[in-house]
Amino acid sequence: MTEAYSTALQTIIGEFKNISPEITNAFIFKSNGEIVASNETTTEDQIKKLIVAFNNIADQAETIGGIETLTIQGANSQLNITSMNNRYLATVSSRAADQKVVKTLTRVLVPTVVKLVDQIAPELSDNQLPQTTKPESKPIAEIVLPTEQTTHSESIPDVSASFSSEPVLPEPPVNQFMVEKIGGLLVPSDIVRVDSEVVVKWNDLYVDKEITRVHIETLEGKKGICKFKPIKKAKRNATGIIQIPEKILQALKISEGKLVIVKPVIK
Repeated sequence: MTEAYSTALQTIIGEFKNISPEITNAFIFKSNGEIVASNETTTEDQIKKLIVAFNNIADQAETIGGIETLTIQGANSQLNITSMNNRYLATVSSRAADQKVVKTLTRVLVPTVVKLVDQIAPELSDNQLPQTTKPESKPIAEIVLPTEQTTHSESIPDVSASFSSEPVLPEPPVNQFMVEKIGGLLVPSDIVRVDSEVVVKWNDLYVDKEITRVHIETLEGKKGICKFKPIKKAKRNATGIIQIPEKILQALKISEGKLVIVKPVIK
């Protein structure tokens, strides 16, 4: 995730106290424990404890397709968690807070702003179904013919373009998975789920990159790119498995039990 992207989300969180002073804590996190943004009154220890508790609830909710929104009410305060494209917005507010304002902020305003930011930085999100890959076009070499003004003096070659400050990234690793069909009341139709151990290896290999999409190729040569989520560790026998919803299975013209080649999309 880029610094500019994190700063944008941090700015949104920082405005909560001005919009609704009854919201005492607000932060954005990922299920893997990464803290994306938080307000000044929320400590890192508080966030980590909530993430652990939330993941336990999320594991139990996998059978119904995961969690979109979660509200827990206490005697004097309440916790709201809203899913936002592989991230979660959590707020703690007083029970005396205007619930219309709280819901508008947590379920409409902030998710909408995050979606707009994602569209500005498309490498951080992808809301499309599998896309058929196109062959890369090779550049045509330009040949310059000598003219009458051409002299015999040799020009010094410009080698500055041959070097770049950007680090050379390793080639995306290729994995073979067995297809398992996934379904459920709230299961997204455009997201596949990948063996979590493999996802950890991808993240370790590309530390400074946020991997949000995978390239899938069937043994018959059908290809597609789509969003993914890791399979929860609580699921047994998930090693070497990729879970694919019906809509993507149809797009790839493949069925459960088949083998596919999968690699992360790195930008």
